Amino acid sequence: MVILIAVTVLAAVLLAARWWTTPYRPGTVALPFPPPLPALLAIALGGVCELVWPTTWAPGPVATILGAALVALSLAVIGAAGIAFRSGGVSPNPGRVVPVVLERGIFRLSRNPMYVGFLLLAIGSGVWADSIWIAALAVPAWAVLHFQIVVREEAYLAGLFPEAYGAYRARVRRWL
Repeated sequence: MVILIAVTVLAAVLLAARWWTTPYRPGTVALPFPPPLPALLAIALGGVCELVWPTTWAPGPVATILGAALVALSLAVIGAAGIAFRSGGVSPNPGRVVPVVLERGIFRLSRNPMYVGFLLLAIGSGVWADSIWIAALAVPAWAVLHFQIVVREEAYLAGLFPEAYGAYRARVRRWL
């Protein structure tokens, strides 16, 4: 558990440091923090809570297999979103100008597949680590991600591409 916490905190610190030292670019969506941060903090804070107040729900091979499968699925979803970004000529970095509404690959199934992947990573980590804390903190991570990131990005895209994004929103679900 200590290694999981340390790796997650390190990833969050490096991500946040890079995010907050990069100047804002006009014409891009203004986000208060990097999108993976809520899921990473859910894993780290849940891990700390697990050390202080241990929980269990499915110890042994069930948690290991199910958790590993969810983590693998999360990485596959994030990877598929990354491939769709690159093949569509769009940067996954929200600090870059968006040239088009991305509607290919996994973006045909969800408007926010990368964020779905981040949340699956938190849930899968909680299951794999047999920690109710980590898995449960994915819920507030989702709320923060939704209200602080997704709502802002959707307003940005609706302003940038009113017709194309409106049609896309009508066809594709926000999450799943």
